[in-house]
Amino acid sequence: MKASVVILAYNQREIIEVCLTALTRQRLEEDDSFEVVLVDNGSTDGTGEMIQGINVDYPLKYRYIPRTEQSNRAVSRNQGIVSASGDIVILLDGDQIAAAGFIAEHLRVHKFADNKLVIGFRQYLEQGAINGEHKNALFDEAHMPPSEEDERFWLMERFSENAGAFRTAWHLFFSCNISVRRERLIGVGMFDDKFKGWGLEDSELGYRLEQAGGSFIFNKKALVYHVYHPSEFNEDRFIGWHANLQHFISCHPGFEVEAQKILTEFFNPEIRLSWWDCYVRFENVVRAYQGYEGSRYPVSVIVVYRYSTEVIKAIVSEAAAREVAVIDKTVESNLDLVCQSVREAYDVLYYQQPTEKQLVELYLGFSLRGIWRQQVFD
Repeated sequence: MKASVVILAYNQREIIEVCLTALTRQRLEEDDSFEVVLVDNGSTDGTGEMIQGINVDYPLKYRYIPRTEQSNRAVSRNQGIVSASGDIVILLDGDQIAAAGFIAEHLRVHKFADNKLVIGFRQYLEQGAINGEHKNALFDEAHMPPSEEDERFWLMERFSENAGAFRTAWHLFFSCNISVRRERLIGVGMFDDKFKGWGLEDSELGYRLEQAGGSFIFNKKALVYHVYHPSEFNEDRFIGWHANLQHFISCHPGFEVEAQKILTEFFNPEIRLSWWDCYVRFENVVRAYQGYEGSRYPVSVIVVYRYSTEVIKAIVSEAAAREVAVIDKTVESNLDLVCQSVREAYDVLYYQQPTEKQLVELYLGFSLRGIWRQQVFD
């Protein structure tokens, strides 16, 4: 299977060079391959000259788009998608450093099923991580400089690591690290280029892809490291985000889309509540509107040390009657993909290799609801 990694660039020559160099250490299965499509939004800092001299071991396509008042991320990403030749398009921001298993983990999901919309994750590097003595560590995961977790990890701890258990997973389809079959992207018309500036063009694409029959997968192992830069959540960004929200709602009128207004309390610099708190309210409001009540009742627990067909049958059987929490203790398996693909009356709550502290917190929550029964597969 072939992947096309589509990256946007605009006056970030040094960071783009590190991003491209890091991709030379990808570990792929024997029959897999990848190319990189770099779309330059009119850089004036010598990015093009750097590309001409860079030494990488994969095919690199460079597309330069002169910058105009109409330039935007949607147009540029669409150009990258059209230029791609891979079965799978992976979207990656140019200010991110891919872990060695990044591409392989995206492809693992698409080999499992062809209708998946993969959401990868990121860690935030500390300031100065790509300078001086830290720079070489970016190519050795065992010695990576300190980083902070993606805020979406907190959501998975709160709800589940199963994207199918989220009613708003489409909003989390952040184009910094996602993948889709190229034919599906083209089939839904790719990004809507009427979104201007920053924000929501990727969430709207996720919404359309789901409406067209796609299903989301969270993959914590499809990991990138975000290079530090100062926060840009100011008044101008809020105005642009709010305008894009209005366009999103006009394209898809409905309660779930309009409920994103709850997130205004994060993006508005005069309010600036916690993103996590706002998102939990957003998700819960949509769940309540859709009438889902599975979390009110006792839960079944399945602990898996050894993956087998019996495990799958047990998960499906339990999910038909009540919510089932799956504690994944396997070393190497596709149990994460199986759990996120089950579609029964009740949610599968999936947790991969939880720490002892996380297990205590999970079982405390389960005990407050009531545990219907527990099964262990070892």
